[in-house]
Amino acid sequence: MRRRDDLAFPMVEYDRRLADLRDRMATAGIDAMLTTTPENICYLTGFDSPGHYWFQGLVVPLDGEPFGYSRLLETSGVEADTWIERNIGYHDSDDIITGLAGQLLADGYGDATLAIERECWFFPATFQERLFNAMPDTTFVDASGIVEAGRLIKSTYEIDLIKRAAAMGDRAIQAGLSALAVGASENDVAAKIMSELIIAGSHWPAIVPFVASGERGAIGHATWKGRELRGGDTVFLELAGCLHRYHAPQMRTAVMGKADPEICEAFNVVSESFDVAMKAIRPGVSAGEVDRVCRAYIAGAGFGENQGSRTAYSVGISLPPDWGEGNILSMKPGEGTLLAQNMTFHLLPWVQIPGKGGVGCTETIRVTADGAERLTCSPRVLYEA
Repeated sequence: MRRRDDLAFPMVEYDRRLADLRDRMATAGIDAMLTTTPENICYLTGFDSPGHYWFQGLVVPLDGEPFGYSRLLETSGVEADTWIERNIGYHDSDDIITGLAGQLLADGYGDATLAIERECWFFPATFQERLFNAMPDTTFVDASGIVEAGRLIKSTYEIDLIKRAAAMGDRAIQAGLSALAVGASENDVAAKIMSELIIAGSHWPAIVPFVASGERGAIGHATWKGRELRGGDTVFLELAGCLHRYHAPQMRTAVMGKADPEICEAFNVVSESFDVAMKAIRPGVSAGEVDRVCRAYIAGAGFGENQGSRTAYSVGISLPPDWGEGNILSMKPGEGTLLAQNMTFHLLPWVQIPGKGGVGCTETIRVTADGAERLTCSPRVLYEA
């Protein structure tokens, strides 16, 4: 293993991650793991590229040196950004899976138990079937989630990165709020946010910021579209600071002049429900229980039908198309996973008021030894422009 001192984390952190994964592999009877999820490859090696729309993989044997398999264009990034010594690059015109199978067979995995991630978005069924056919004597097992099991509880190194990303997001959200003015456009606000994110030191986020004004704020995942801000508008902002792929999201709500009474009421309810959820969060409580108490508070105030999403989702390493780790764990109805210290979430009780806008005041939080703490620290108010 190539020792590096210029990665996102000290090599001891990557050593720990690899050793922990191998412990889980040994328990599951796995000889080697092929991970194809971009975030998992980043977690284990530091590799960071938006080019995952082409196939890439990392083979981790139970014993021996891992190797990468990527598009030839990406080999320079593997060399620059990871500790990997051996990376095999394929040409755009190559038969990708035939090449991968040939390498695995040459390395002695023809009769091994090889784990893959069947749930990976970037390892389609056609590729999987072709790999199975090319290696008929290999025992393939689905190990989707085995790498993610190590990502769920963050190390002190990871918590530090998320805190730094959160501070960058705090600066950007304030820049966006300060840019609000009647006659300005959503694009003007988005430009201020993006500029401040970059100036603050943020790396590129996996999703662009959301800037939606007036009735557009009630549209899920709406963002800037040139609409001009008007008096009485509600303006919905959501963004994430990012550092070495670690994200820290937050939402804020603003009003242009006098706020609609229903918007004011909704803001108070979602702010109070956030506090209710924070009081419920502690190690040993199920993610579903936090969702239940938060959702019940919103529903009890008459906004139940307006909460269309989960109460929180895990955050950490992310690449497009998402800045969250909700596929690993979300606070949603019936989720029985127990919370543990140093899990990190975007806690986001919010509501959509059709015809009027979206209302939220949300934070990136960390589960502590006996509760929870905010990592994003912008003022929790209904901003008046």
